[in-house]
Amino acid sequence: MSADVQTAGAGMPAESGFRPIGQEGMGNPRSKVAHCLAWFKGYVYLGVTHHKGMGAHDRARILRWDPASGNWETVYESPLVEADERANPQDVLRKGQMSGGGRGRKAREEVEPMVPLYRGFRSMLVYQGPSDDEPALYISSICHWGARILRTQDGVTFTELSDPGLVDESFLSFRSLTNFNGKVFCAPTGAVRDGYMDRNFAGDTIIFVTDDPTSNAWVPAMEPGFGDDTNSSISRLVVFNGFLYASAGNPRKGFQLYKTDASGEPPYTWTPVLTDGAQRYNLNETAPTMIPFKGALYIGSGLPGMGKDSANDVGPAAFELIRLNADDSWDLIAGEPRFTLDGLKVPFSCMGPGFDDFYNSVIWAMEVHDGYLYAGTHHWLIFQAKLRRQPEVGGFHLWRSSDGDNWEAVTLDGFGYPYEVGIRTLLSTPEGLVLGTSNHMEASQFGMRRDPSEGEPAGSGCQVWLGQDL
Repeated sequence: MSADVQTAGAGMPAESGFRPIGQEGMGNPRSKVAHCLAWFKGYVYLGVTHHKGMGAHDRARILRWDPASGNWETVYESPLVEADERANPQDVLRKGQMSGGGRGRKAREEVEPMVPLYRGFRSMLVYQGPSDDEPALYISSICHWGARILRTQDGVTFTELSDPGLVDESFLSFRSLTNFNGKVFCAPTGAVRDGYMDRNFAGDTIIFVTDDPTSNAWVPAMEPGFGDDTNSSISRLVVFNGFLYASAGNPRKGFQLYKTDASGEPPYTWTPVLTDGAQRYNLNETAPTMIPFKGALYIGSGLPGMGKDSANDVGPAAFELIRLNADDSWDLIAGEPRFTLDGLKVPFSCMGPGFDDFYNSVIWAMEVHDGYLYAGTHHWLIFQAKLRRQPEVGGFHLWRSSDGDNWEAVTLDGFGYPYEVGIRTLLSTPEGLVLGTSNHMEASQFGMRRDPSEGEPAGSGCQVWLGQDL
C-alpha cells in the first residue's frame, strides 16, 4: 500500500454541486478509466483501467479515497508477468475507428518484457459470504490471460480467489458482480483469442453463480445464450422486484432482457421479458446499465465507441432510455417513437435518442441519490471535432430526474473538460454522489505525430468528482 497520489481539487471549478476529488489518473495519467466504485469501511474504493497493458506503467490499481483527509492512496497494484503474444492483441473495436483517415498516427508503442497481469478492474461488490466473518470487497479484473476475482476483508490485503477466466482463460473480464438470494452471480465480457481482443463480446454468452466465491466453485446459471446463439454477451445483471434480470447484447437482433427467480439448482429457468432491442433492433445493441427507481427498472441502451459497432457493422445511433414496470410492461422514456409488439411507444420525456443528442452513444452509468435518478453518458463529439479540425467541444453529459419522466441536465460538457468523454461509474455514498470518468486526452493530438516515449499529453487520465448538496 502506498500513500501517494493526488489530493483533489483546491481552487478547481465546481458546477452544479460537483467538485473534482481526483484528476489525471490519480498519479498515473495512463489510468484512463475510473471503471468501478464501492463504499467500503468508510472509504471510496476505485478500480482504474488502462486501454492497454504495454509495461509496468500500465499496472491496474485499486485506490481508496479518505473523506476525512481528501487524499487518495493506492492499496493494490497489479503484479507483472512476462509478455507473450497475448500481451498486445489487435482490438476489434478500435480497428478502423479514430484513425483520422491516416492522420496523426503515433509511432508504434513497443511491448516491454514485463507487463501487468491486470490492466484494469471492472466490477466491485460488497458481500458477506459463508466464508466471510464480515462484509468483504470482491473485485473482478481485466486480464489478457483470463480474468480473476479478488477479495479483501480489511481493505488493504487482497487475495486472488479464482482460476483464470473461472473456466476459460480467454475471458477478458467479468461484469456485474451481483448478490441475489445470498449467491454471487457474474458474467464474462470480452475475450482474447487468436491474436484478437474483443472488449465487449465474449463469444460465449453465459452467467456463472456460486454459493461461496472463496470456493472457486462457479457453475453456469443458464443455458448458453439463453438458447439463442445470436446473443453475444451479458451486458448487465440487476436485482428488481424479486427477480434477477440479465441483459444480453446482440449485434444481430438488438439487446434481449431475461429474468429468473433462481429457484432450485442451476442452471436456472429464465423468462424473456424484452426482445429485439425493444423493437429498435440492433440500434439498441446492448443494455449496459439497469437500475431500479421508484418501483420500476430503468434500462439504458447503446452502442460502443463512436456510436457504431464497426466489428459487426451496426450503427451509428444514439442510446435509448426504457422503463420496465413491475408487471414487465414497458415505457419509452427517451428514444425513437415507433410501433412495437406492445403498441405505439412515444418517449415520455419528449426527447429522442441520446436525450436529443446524436453524439450520446450509450448510457454507461445510472445511480439513485437523494431522490433523483442520475444517468451518465458517453459522448463522442470531441473525436469528430478533432478529426475535422474543428473547435474542441464535447464531454460527457449528466442528467437527472425526480420522477423518471422529466429530466434536467446537470452538465453537457464534462464539467468543462471535453476530453472526459464518458461517465463510467456512479456511486451514492454518505459523502455524496461519486462520479468516475473515461478520459481520451490522446484525441487532442489527432493530426500530430507523437513518439510514445514523450509520455501522455497534459490532462490525460481519468477524473473522479463528488457531488454534494445537489
